[in-house]
Amino acid sequence: MAITATVAGNWVYIDGGEFSYLDDHGQSVYELSSTLLAIDLSQNWTNATVVIQSIAKPSGLPSLNDPSLWYYEAEDLLYTGFTGDNSSIGNQLFHPLSLWSFKPDGTGSGAWDQVIGPNSSIWEPLTRPGAALMAYSPNAALVLGGDREYDEPVSPQTLISDMVQFDMGSQSFVNSTAQCCNATGGIERGAMQYVPTFGPEGMFIAMGGLNGLTYNTTNGLIGLSTVSVYDPAKQEWWNQTTSGNAPSPRVSFCTAGINSTNGTYEIFVYAGYGWLFGDSSIQYDTINVLSLPAFHWFSVPYPPQYPRFAHSCNAVGGSQILTIGGLDPRAKAPLPEPSNEFNNSADPFLQGLAVFDMTTMAFSDQFTAAAPPYEQSNMVKQYYAEVQQGYLENLVPEVAALLQVTHFTSTASTNTTTISGSHASTSKSFTSKPHSGAIAGGTVGGCIVLLVSLISVFIILKKRKKAQSASRSAVPELANGESPTKTGLHEMYEDSRPLELSEHALHELCGQSLQEMEQPRDRIELHENEPPEM
Repeated sequence: MAITATVAGNWVYIDGGEFSYLDDHGQSVYELSSTLLAIDLSQNWTNATVVIQSIAKPSGLPSLNDPSLWYYEAEDLLYTGFTGDNSSIGNQLFHPLSLWSFKPDGTGSGAWDQVIGPNSSIWEPLTRPGAALMAYSPNAALVLGGDREYDEPVSPQTLISDMVQFDMGSQSFVNSTAQCCNATGGIERGAMQYVPTFGPEGMFIAMGGLNGLTYNTTNGLIGLSTVSVYDPAKQEWWNQTTSGNAPSPRVSFCTAGINSTNGTYEIFVYAGYGWLFGDSSIQYDTINVLSLPAFHWFSVPYPPQYPRFAHSCNAVGGSQILTIGGLDPRAKAPLPEPSNEFNNSADPFLQGLAVFDMTTMAFSDQFTAAAPPYEQSNMVKQYYAEVQQGYLENLVPEVAALLQVTHFTSTASTNTTTISGSHASTSKSFTSKPHSGAIAGGTVGGCIVLLVSLISVFIILKKRKKAQSASRSAVPELANGESPTKTGLHEMYEDSRPLELSEHALHELCGQSLQEMEQPRDRIELHENEPPEM
C-alpha cells in the first residue's frame, strides 16, 4: 500500500508500504517494507542503474503504510512514527503511538532516536490517523483528517475531522478543530501541498479525497474544481474555486510543488483512482498541473497507459518530479478493501521510479543532478500572457491577501501584480504598459538628458560666437563695405536658438508628461531661469 518519500539535502528517503516479487518458483511473494530506503540525488542515474540503499530500523519503530516522514532542515532531522496504517499483509499487530527522529550522515545512512515513547501522556488526546492529508513547512507539519480504524469500512464515525499540528522545533503536538474543505464527517486519502512562496508563513493547499461515505459507492469523492487554502499565520481555512481543466474526483493521488523562475508555483498532480477498478480505472492515469496564483488547472497531453495509486511524488532538482511506486487499479480486487491482488501487476517503470520534467511536460527514465531551474512550460507561459490579470477577479479576498506581491515575466514583457489586504488589483492589462512611477522616472530622466544636451550645444555655440566676433575685429570689411556679420556661417549662428529650445521646445516635450506624474515629490520643476543658471 501507500508509501511516503521526503527529500532531505541530497537524498530522497522512502518509507512505508509493501512490495512484491517473484520467488524461484515464479510465485508472488508479498513483504512489508521494514527499512528506510535512500536514493542519492547528487549524481545522475537511470531507473535501471540507480543504487537504492536500505537503512535498518531499531526495535520499536513501527513500519506502516503511508507513514509520516517530515524533514526539519534547521536541525537536519527526519521525524516519523506518528501517522500511518497497519500493514494489510500478515495481520500485523497494532503499533502504539511514538515519535522517532533520523539524523542523516550524508552517505545514505544515519542514526535513529526515539523522541517520544509510547507511554508518554502526550498521546492521550491524540489518535494515530491513517490515510491522512499531510504536508510540512520549515517549522511545522500538518496532519488533516484520516481514519481511526483501517480494518473497518470508512464512515463518518471512523474518520477524524480534526487537524493536528506538530512543531518540529519544540517537538510538540497541538490538536486543532480548524474546519477544512468541502467535506462532512472528516476527510482522508486526498493530498495536501505546502506552498512556501506566498503568505507571511507560506500556505497549505488541500485537495481531493473522500468525505466520509463508504468505500463501496462512487459518492463521497471531493471534486478538485475547488481547493482549500490554509494560512498558518492566521490558522484559518478558505475554499478557493479553480479554473481550467480540473482532474476528475479521485483519491490516493500524489502531488509535488515547484517554484518557477517567473514567480509562479506549479503543483503537479498525478494519477489516483475513483472507485473504478479494472480497465475502467485507466481514465485516472492523468497528469494535471495547478498553477498559482491564478489557481488554474492545466491538463498535460499524455496518453493514459499505466494507472496507479498509493504512490509518492517529490520535486527533485531543477524541474524534475520523481514518482515512486504505487498500485495498479486494473488488477481486480474485492471491495470494500483492496487486497494483495493489486501487487500482481508488474510496474512498467523499472524499480517503480520515473522522472517527469515540468518544463517539457514528459516522463523520462533518468534523473539529472545538475538540472537547470524550473521554467514554465509553453502552455503555462501562454496562459499568463493571455489572461494577464483577469484571474484576480476569481480569488477569495483572504486568499488574494495571502498572495501579497507577485512578479511575473510573461512571453511579452515583465509585469508586476500587486495584491494587498482584502482588495486585489483588477487591472485588465498585463502588457508592456509600465507602472506610472516608471513612466514618471523615465520622462524626467529623458527631459534632463535633453536639457543638458541643449545647454551643451548652447555653450559650444556661444564659445564659437565669441571666437567669431574676435576674428571679425581683425578682418577688414569686404570690398562692398558689408560686414561679414550678415553672411554665411554667422547667419546660421544668429538663427540658432538654444535658449528658445530650453524654454519652449523642452517644455512642450516634457511638460505634459511631468504633469501626469502621480507622485508630486518625484516631479522636477523646470523654470525659465534654470538653463542660464546651469
